Amino acid sequence: MKFTVSKSELMRVLTPAMGSVSNKNTITAIEGVLIETLDEGKVRISTYDMNKGFRATVTPTSIERDGRFIINAQRLYQTVRVLPDEDITFNIDDRLSCEISAGKASFSMFALHGEDFPNLPDLVTERGFTVSAEILRKMISKVVHSIAEADTRPMLCGAFMKVTSGLLEVVSCDSYRLSKCRMACDIGALSSDGELEYSFIVPGHALGELMKILADGDDEMCQFYLSRKHAIINKGNVVFFTRLIDSDYIDYNRIIPRDNDIHVTVDRERLLSGLERANIIAEEKIQGSGRSYVKLSVERHYLDLTSTSVNGAVTDEMDCIHDGADIEIGFNCRYLIDAVKVAEGEEILIKLKSANQAITIEPKERDEKFDYFYMILPVRMNESAS
Repeated sequence: MKFTVSKSELMRVLTPAMGSVSNKNTITAIEGVLIETLDEGKVRISTYDMNKGFRATVTPTSIERDGRFIINAQRLYQTVRVLPDEDITFNIDDRLSCEISAGKASFSMFALHGEDFPNLPDLVTERGFTVSAEILRKMISKVVHSIAEADTRPMLCGAFMKVTSGLLEVVSCDSYRLSKCRMACDIGALSSDGELEYSFIVPGHALGELMKILADGDDEMCQFYLSRKHAIINKGNVVFFTRLIDSDYIDYNRIIPRDNDIHVTVDRERLLSGLERANIIAEEKIQGSGRSYVKLSVERHYLDLTSTSVNGAVTDEMDCIHDGADIEIGFNCRYLIDAVKVAEGEEILIKLKSANQAITIEPKERDEKFDYFYMILPVRMNESAS
């Protein structure tokens, strides 16, 4: 196999492809990138870690010999990244010797036969929908922070997506916090029968890679296909696929508090800056024996943030609109920061009940098109340490 391709074109697909490379597997082939020439004069790049995969095509400057080979992904990426910003030539012979050159610089390494690459799952299905890449990325970004990294309930290690005609809802929960957002948007059917009723769970590790592909501000439509075990997302010349979590999701509407009668309206940016200051002290407790938290005290029309560690303390007071009883309540400061940061609007509405019941964060002004909701459990405060 021998072909030449521009460095910028290759890096454009190689960078996101690295997110689907396995580095914890005994199968040498899936630590590599499958590179193959296609009949239509394209070169295809594929990576697959047995759970998620990436596939994209590039248009080479020239193809002299066809072929299909595997090159170690980390070595390939590091090599291409440091080569001059010129066209790069790949030359792989029958002895699996690979030479990669650009300008007067060249690297040599070994390749593997393309037949050693594992079979990819069936990426052809009719079931699915179309949605704006920008909207999909925005929805994922609003909930990805509260996906569990590890849990005995596998469904909590992913984001639940529910699709209906004209409406997309995404939910995540890690047992300590719950995130939910809904958006009215244009959703098209891909199946011949026009089906637009889907619900599925995408693993959290896959969503992080998917967000890299769904570039910010990109209004390109993507095709979201669903097979029995996989989700396949097509965007332009890129295909990203992932195994779905095969489980029913929790009944999240049942656990949402309905009777929080203490309402606090506060400037979102002002609260966020206060929480980030408090977190400097709160995170110090991680190194000691105390539990990391920030205390919120609401009295009259003031909201106080307080955090204390063995090395110091921080207090911050801000104005708020307060309706209901006074309250003191403690939280993992990082959990609050994550929710407030991805909330929208100048002001947010915080609803509370008592010091040991979950709070909710909602928009102050309702939007018919987009709506978000965050729920966070408090922590038990040790008053002698705070």
